[in-house]
Amino acid sequence: MHAVPYVNIPVECIQSSKWKNYLLCLPSLKNVRDLQPILKTHKQVLFDPYIIENKEDIIKKIPSITKYVEESFDFTPLAITYENYSIEQVIKAILPDDLGKDRPINTGSGYSLIGHIAHFNLKDAVLPYKHIIAQVVLDKLTHVKTVVNKLHEIDSVYRNFELEIIAGEPNTIVKCRESKAIFQFDFAKVYWNPRLSTERERIVNVLHHNDLVFDVFAGVGPFVVPASMLGCTVYANDINPESVKWMTINLKTNRTKKSSNEYHVFNLDGREFLRTIVFPRIESYQKEIANDNEKRWCLSDNKIIILMNLPDIALTFLDVLPEWLSENIEEKQQWILPIHIHCYTFSKADNQDEDIRLRLKTILPNINDNQISCRFVRQVAPKKDMMCVNIILFDKKKKETRNECDEEKEEDNPTKRFKQDSSE
Repeated sequence: MHAVPYVNIPVECIQSSKWKNYLLCLPSLKNVRDLQPILKTHKQVLFDPYIIENKEDIIKKIPSITKYVEESFDFTPLAITYENYSIEQVIKAILPDDLGKDRPINTGSGYSLIGHIAHFNLKDAVLPYKHIIAQVVLDKLTHVKTVVNKLHEIDSVYRNFELEIIAGEPNTIVKCRESKAIFQFDFAKVYWNPRLSTERERIVNVLHHNDLVFDVFAGVGPFVVPASMLGCTVYANDINPESVKWMTINLKTNRTKKSSNEYHVFNLDGREFLRTIVFPRIESYQKEIANDNEKRWCLSDNKIIILMNLPDIALTFLDVLPEWLSENIEEKQQWILPIHIHCYTFSKADNQDEDIRLRLKTILPNINDNQISCRFVRQVAPKKDMMCVNIILFDKKKKETRNECDEEKEEDNPTKRFKQDSSE
């Protein structure tokens, strides 16, 4: 039993959100309780005994309840059981104290949730305790039915990794919700990273109805499914047949009234998809718009998006761009819709922007610096960050704005005006 400090406070005076740093906060425990016998006007508020040791502590930290402290401050015996400890606290108590002493390791308190699966990436030192760690998770998270551990890094062409079921049901087919869509897939056979949900949401938020979206490494559809739901026309590709299977299911089951009638799914190598599907379709679509005044007017604010989320090697797939961009240059200069390429990569450099631009220069030597921007996505390891490179092609509006700014600068530059006047 533990002696826990409490104060009986009128219901209308309780401010739990303001006092949260001082309250006793444990899983499956209410820190604001009914009084026995039941008194509707007051509640018993429990405080953390490690922070509030006496009456003076609470008066100092929350002076607004001094009156009630003087009237009712006391200690109550409280039984703290297994249910009242968090997963992290239980695992810390189970593992030897010296584990991770020399260098930080994932002791099992860090995991990802994918539908009914809890996914761990345990280090070798923790493996002897993997089954008890998994059981704690099953006990504490009632919606989790299966606990798996990643055995190896992603090294296959299909981007899936070998995993071991260490507790629970032998079922790896999951359902999870993201961007107002429900995704189904076999977690053991495809790639899915829940830690990228914020990034995926960011991209989806810049899409508009009638945008044309190409996803070179689409997986099970985390980008293209919500894009289709918004009314974009999508062309989605993945080299993994299992990903293509589930992506097709996800596109079909998430249709809305806004959903585009047009989605196309392919099972090709990324470069082949770019050469045989993406580039020809962009060319024909740009011609359609250029030759149709109504489409030209209706789609003038739309864009073409190319997504390339394969950070290890996605940049290298851009090597098919220069040849395509060098063909039919005059025709391409008449294109109406800008092309936005979102290509993901890793960087270990101190200056990530410079590092990525230098690598891009070897692949796309004719792309101007002002067509490229780099954005931090997330840290994946110490000194290794995931970045998103945005390359914009054929953006007439941006070019026109830049030209206008240049003209204004020239007009406002007295030196240039002087030279012009002198020459006249």
